[in-house]
Amino acid sequence: MEASGFLSGGDAAGASAVPTTTTTTVLEVPATIEENAAADLSSMPAVGAFNPSPFQSVENFVTFATDEAEVEIEQEGNVATFASASVPATPRVSVTWAATEVESIDAVTDAVTEYVPPSEVPSVVEVTLTLPPVVPEDEYIVRVPGKCLPAGECIGPLPEFTARERIRHKVLLAGLCATRARQQAVGALMRHRLCPSVVKNGVANLRGCVCTNQTCGDYFRLENEAAELLMLEEAQRTLRGVDPARWAAKYTGPGQCPWPVKDDETEAAMRKLGLAPSPTCSVRLICSYEEHLRLVRMAIVGAKSHLNIMSCYFFANEAPFVNVVKHLLPDAAKRGVRVRLLLDALPAQSALVKAKLWGPVTKYAQGAKQRLQFLDFYTGTLPEAVKSCPPGSFRVAFFKATDKTNGHAIKSHMKMFGVDGRLAIVGGSNMLPTAPTGNNDCDCLVDGEAAEALDANFAKVWLEQTGEDVSVTPAHEEEAAAQAAAAALARAAAAGHSTPITPAEERVLEQIGDAPAAAVPTLDERHPLEETLAFQWHERNVRFVDVMSRPGSQGEDAILRGVIGLIDSAKEEFLMCMGFAALHVPLVNALARATRRGVRVRLLLNSHFSCDLRPPMTDLIAGARALLVAAPDAEVYLTGPREEWDVRDEEARGECEAFEPKYATGGCGDPETAPYKHPFTFVHAKYCVADRKRVSLGSWNAWARSAFHEAEMNLFLESEELGEVMAEKWLKACRLHAARVKDATKLAPGGGIFAPRGCKLCTPFGGFVGDAVERAMNGSLPLEEEKLTAASA
Repeated sequence: MEASGFLSGGDAAGASAVPTTTTTTVLEVPATIEENAAADLSSMPAVGAFNPSPFQSVENFVTFATDEAEVEIEQEGNVATFASASVPATPRVSVTWAATEVESIDAVTDAVTEYVPPSEVPSVVEVTLTLPPVVPEDEYIVRVPGKCLPAGECIGPLPEFTARERIRHKVLLAGLCATRARQQAVGALMRHRLCPSVVKNGVANLRGCVCTNQTCGDYFRLENEAAELLMLEEAQRTLRGVDPARWAAKYTGPGQCPWPVKDDETEAAMRKLGLAPSPTCSVRLICSYEEHLRLVRMAIVGAKSHLNIMSCYFFANEAPFVNVVKHLLPDAAKRGVRVRLLLDALPAQSALVKAKLWGPVTKYAQGAKQRLQFLDFYTGTLPEAVKSCPPGSFRVAFFKATDKTNGHAIKSHMKMFGVDGRLAIVGGSNMLPTAPTGNNDCDCLVDGEAAEALDANFAKVWLEQTGEDVSVTPAHEEEAAAQAAAAALARAAAAGHSTPITPAEERVLEQIGDAPAAAVPTLDERHPLEETLAFQWHERNVRFVDVMSRPGSQGEDAILRGVIGLIDSAKEEFLMCMGFAALHVPLVNALARATRRGVRVRLLLNSHFSCDLRPPMTDLIAGARALLVAAPDAEVYLTGPREEWDVRDEEARGECEAFEPKYATGGCGDPETAPYKHPFTFVHAKYCVADRKRVSLGSWNAWARSAFHEAEMNLFLESEELGEVMAEKWLKACRLHAARVKDATKLAPGGGIFAPRGCKLCTPFGGFVGDAVERAMNGSLPLEEEKLTAASA
């Protein structure tokens, strides 16, 4: 976030002559980060050179001025950003607030606040704020700049591959088919009953990659993998010029990655300084697939003003998804609710190319039913649903953007479901959870300022993609028009005029008639779902920060900074569950550092036994290996078959039944060669919990794609109730679906059942994970705070 820059200091408010005590806030001001470059620390002046001048506040904007360089602060809710105009260093700026014995005078706004008895006036209290660096936003180019959804149109053009992209997709698919054929032949040889001695004699390297005969065992799935590889090719070309070590340095210096949510002590001190309090919300973890479907239906049916929906994927082969678009959303639009749906273009392109890859789909094609379902949805169901609504009431756009610097495609992986600016669902699920993963995803329902913030995020993206400003809601528009008309009448009456209003104001008054003011639509009206949830929130008044990342050529990931800050804040326990993970140096660094200070670090990750995408598998396992090398005490759990020694704490204490495996081994007792069937659940959830009271959840995955290719949206929250519930969710999923891996050698290529050897299906995303493995093995990771501090000096 850029600093405001429109305030330059001023005189503090008048102070009383009564003796005072002081509360001092020490502010850590991080460096302004240039593109992929570490700050030049050679020009950093001594701390004592920075003498704070008087400052002033207008609402929640505060500017501090120093002698050597202007340092600006912008606070929006509880997100504050500092920018140093000329000093790329980390100066410390002290600000003093004075409290008198008689009354508390806010030296910032000159506002008289509550009486503070002399005995309760605190002595000097020091609070340190560490805030993330300012990073200029990457610029995007949309399909038609600012007009991806043409004016007057209610649905954007269907995104399809170009002729060149279709040819390239077929070339990639042919390569994958050839690889699969080779792997299947080798696998058949190794499983033959006459050849058990081959493995026993140590010639295991003849075995093919373990991924091949699983979810990519059919041609239709290989089409999906080829489309995924095609979508990543442009980003991969961009990464050839990125130095992983230089990129990681942005996130491993001291003060670069703070936890953004203020604690109680800091919050109190900031209020005394006259800064705006942190925004708050109520929060409820959605606990099941059925509950999620029910909440979405109730949210749509009860909507009064608008529905803002962002989804990456749309599953046209699942009835609940189709029902929402075909029936629920049009019904809402027909009763006056403004509906906006933003889908990502890349998955839609993939679905359409698979439906028409070799010409018209016939019933004899593999996966014909699913191909036709997606084709019918995009070419029939969706446009017909939009067309059935009043013009402009239901609009659909496809997110499509390219990085302005390097030209690679940007994917919107953001997921949210906003209702009237009063309620919102955010998390790992798309518009809805899918039936296979619905109970193993992680989404929460929020209200209040969190719902408003998520709505504002949607409005920003929608404006960039379509040119339509939806930041003003229909209810606000009508309410504002009514108030303007009433004000005009009052002015005219005072002046003695009989026809004082404009034709537009007159039309508004005619619509309102003699109805009481309460009949005018207003966002102050509660959504019916709010009444239902009155006593069902997990916690109220929860402080939060919403973060929407903007990936691009700089490799900037604002959510990664917050997650590292969350890891660094942990004192006893840190839990991570990731749908997709490829741990790079910044994350391995932070997690290993946590284990060294005694934090119990536990990760729940997917594996080839459950993942629905093959390309990330090499990076996923290599990242887990890097962590175990750097931090042997870290607990890594991967979805897959558990062994007898793998007994969980709660099972050992008798708090739950002993685990009984439900997977088949085909009568083979050797886990290395057992032809497992795959009932292993894909754990799609993406969340982290520190000390069971600080939480990160949303669409963000722990990999470098989130910095260069995939836009994400997350919430950071301080909530003990939510943290406890999510910790229990983590423990249950880990017990039911995952096996612990202790030995890093088991994750070396071919080292065990979790370690794929790699083939065309496994494509590393840049060199980030490889860099983590190399540096973990040669001991060059800056694991200790002391080393980081020394390096920065």
